[in-house]
Amino acid sequence: MNYKVEEVNSGIFTCTLRASAVESKITAMQNAGWKFESMEPVVGRCCLCFSRYKMIVVFSKD
Repeated sequence: MNYKVEEVNSGIFTCTLRASAVESKITAMQNAGWKFESMEPVVGRCCLCFSRYKMIVVFSKD
């Protein structure tokens, strides 16, 4: 089984993680034959000083 991890970033100015961005990434990967496994929100860094939310999405494929 192969696993792939994709990262969905929040907005540049609002730093808000949008559901539509996560949904479109999941849909695109499923259309490419990947199966959704799980996702986890994390706080990353932007420009080394600003906090920024990210969603880590895990997919699998046989």
